[in-house]
Amino acid sequence: MERITVSGPDGAWTVPAGREGEAAQRLAAFESAYERLTVRQGEIAARMDALRNQGKQKTAQFRELFAEKLTIQNTLALWETYGVK
Repeated sequence: MERITVSGPDGAWTVPAGREGEAAQRLAAFESAYERLTVRQGEIAARMDALRNQGKQKTAQFRELFAEKLTIQNTLALWETYGVK
C-alpha cells in the first residue's frame, strides 16, 4: 500500500495538496472496516452465547466462531496500537 500521509519534523501528519480526496476515501475505508469488525464481533458473541446455552461448546461451529472472534480481537488491538479506534 502506498502511503498518502507525510510525517513532519514535529510528528504531525499532513496530506499533500491534491491528494485530500484519496486520503478521505482511504480513511473512510478504514472506518468502514473497523465498524464492520465491531459489529461482527457482537454477532459472534451472541451466536457463541446461544451455542453455549445449548451446551455446544465442543462443536466445530463454536470453535470456528471462537477463532474468528480471536482474529477480530487481534486485528482491532493492532489497529488500536496505532490509534485507530
